[in-house]
Amino acid sequence: MPEPLDVLCVSDMCVDLILQGNVRPRFGQVEQLVDAYHLEPGGSANIFAAQYAKLSGRSGLIGAVGKDVLGRFLSERLSAMGIDMSGVRERSDLSTGLGVVLVEGSDRAMLTVPGTIDAVSRAELDGASACRHWHIASFFLLARLRAHWPEWLSALRARGVTTSLDTNWDPEERWEGVRELLPLVDVFLPNEQEARAISGQADVALAGQNLTAQGPLVVIKRGHQGALAFQGSSQWEVPSNPIDSGAIADTIGAGDCFDAGFLRAWHAGWKIPDCLKLGVRCGESSLRAAGGYAAQLEEAIA
Repeated sequence: MPEPLDVLCVSDMCVDLILQGNVRPRFGQVEQLVDAYHLEPGGSANIFAAQYAKLSGRSGLIGAVGKDVLGRFLSERLSAMGIDMSGVRERSDLSTGLGVVLVEGSDRAMLTVPGTIDAVSRAELDGASACRHWHIASFFLLARLRAHWPEWLSALRARGVTTSLDTNWDPEERWEGVRELLPLVDVFLPNEQEARAISGQADVALAGQNLTAQGPLVVIKRGHQGALAFQGSSQWEVPSNPIDSGAIADTIGAGDCFDAGFLRAWHAGWKIPDCLKLGVRCGESSLRAAGGYAAQLEEAIA
């Protein structure tokens, strides 16, 4: 039997076309010039799996790509990063998902063609490779699986597989189904805005306390303010490191890189403050190049 992967996740499989500069469209057939573009593998799960692999972990993906040039681009790039792609299949009935990311300073807007992003069915989870940990990324984009996660997470827990959840932002801002999952996951990894919205608490510390009361270790990402963690009555905080704003290319994927760094350290048995520090380092490193991959931290973690 092959050795189980360290971590496995369903991919919101897509390609990101990132445009920088004067990116606010003007209609009326106006042509405008922008500063630069980058074509990168997109998808929170993909960025997470790539960063985890660059920290000497064994990560894999479940998903689909279209039978098109973007699908080939994705498969080749992600495989070259050391990610196990045996769970990714090619579909002739769907186009590969595409995100057009308009970057303006430290902010961004996104236009998304769903394509293969939400292509994985419940039946495909049963055929997944063996793993020690299961990570759920982009909970709200994976709509086909949303109703199945409670049963699946319970089954994983019964098998001794640890789990984590990063919902990302809810486009409908309804946040339905998240709190029901919290007792079933080991680590919950929202950013500050998501933690406040899901908990209903305006104060970040109260949000963390409210969410950890549901059972999981709660890790809240705060961007330039660092990160917080809550477990039971315990609380930890790690600040960020100063970064010149001129050195920040964009913030795409920083949260997913943080997730990978934190979980890689957590799986290695590190103490929570040290897990937070590695997560912050991974998130900050990713800021230095466009897209979520080019500047990812590469480091062997024992």
